[in-house]
Amino acid sequence: MKKILIVDDSPEIRLLLTNIIIRKTGFHVTEASSVEIAASLCAANRYDLIFLDHRLGDGVGWEIAEMISLDPGKYGRPRIIAMSGSVFPGKDDEAKKYYSQFIPKPFEFGQIDDILEKLSEESSACN
Repeated sequence: MKKILIVDDSPEIRLLLTNIIIRKTGFHVTEASSVEIAASLCAANRYDLIFLDHRLGDGVGWEIAEMISLDPGKYGRPRIIAMSGSVFPGKDDEAKKYYSQFIPKPFEFGQIDDILEKLSEESSACN
């Protein structure tokens, strides 16, 4: 079962993403509302995929992405999907290097389905 972490300070976004993901089989979803909670969860678990809001109440998502990317022995190599209502127009290039993909908010269900499908295909190719 693939482990997915959703990090967003909006309970509505977390619920929406969780509901999209649980329609499909083979995924276990965990939610975090802050950088602090996400860091704690990442220290205790290895996730296959992380949906990470760019701006959170207690910091910015790239702090988590950087932490994970700099220590793959501890955190593994999850795909990290950045989500934001404000697009990165060329600034934040340093932060972008830690993300596998960026999706703007509001996102479409099809975008999430495509990401999940790709994760499933990667899993099948490894077996």
